[in-house]
Amino acid sequence: MCRNDATTLCLEKGGQIDAIYSDFEKAFDKVPHKRLISKLHSYMIDGGVIKWIVNFLKARKYRVGVNGSYSVWHNVTSGIPQGSVLGPILFLIYINDLVNSCGSYCNMYIFADDAKFYLHIEHPEDQEFLQLAISALHQWSEKWQLCLNSNKCHVVSYGRTIDTSTVYTIMDKNQQTVPLVRLDKIKDIGVYFDAK
Repeated sequence: MCRNDATTLCLEKGGQIDAIYSDFEKAFDKVPHKRLISKLHSYMIDGGVIKWIVNFLKARKYRVGVNGSYSVWHNVTSGIPQGSVLGPILFLIYINDLVNSCGSYCNMYIFADDAKFYLHIEHPEDQEFLQLAISALHQWSEKWQLCLNSNKCHVVSYGRTIDTSTVYTIMDKNQQTVPLVRLDKIKDIGVYFDAK
């Protein structure tokens, strides 16, 4: 497996790097508060800090307005406030164990709600490991109630000679297996990467 600067060395050996770019649908808005708090407890975060975070998350309400008519107020039971300093940290705590679920099959990079899975592909078994990582990602997202947006999950292969015959699959919202769309280039945190 390749990490960081070793990626170039892997490509010089031959083969290709297959990278899976995942996307959680409205990730920050969907984090269930009770599950987030349970993860904070599991990381043995100080009880006083957890109470402070609970107060930060609770007492938020919403209502819907249409043509001047409004629904009754409802409590917000999921979501992390965006634009706050604490928001990205809480989200990273929530998805931190994703590495435990998928990291044994491939290498990973996580930045906020972007998770990338990649592996140096030299043999067919390597492709099978990357597919296992995708399956583990789906199982994790089901367990922790973050919906994968299968339409925005993609695969890009990097290398001198690229074999695009492998089809990686993912489960969509309807629990149907669908192929990941293969791209020649992708925008990753504001920078375009192409297959070369």
